[in-house]
Amino acid sequence: MSRDKEFVIVINGTEHDVAGEVVTYDNVVTLAFPGQPVTPEYAVTFEHAQHPKKGTLASGGSVTVKKHGTIFDVTPTNRS
Repeated sequence: MSRDKEFVIVINGTEHDVAGEVVTYDNVVTLAFPGQPVTPEYAVTFEHAQHPKKGTLASGGSVTVKKHGTIFDVTPTNRS
């Protein structure tokens, strides 16, 4: 696959290629914790995005990323 059409995001310090400029909460959590169920029990923050520039990504939400360098931090919360 050509990297020309891919976007490179960083999740918890690891680069990931994604196919499009819009990334969802589910996409980010799945890449951060493969094999784990996607639930609202993850805190997702981001910076260096296209729109919005930075913030918190909630379950069901999405963000428009830059071609390279949008950073996500994904951590499990203590809620059960």
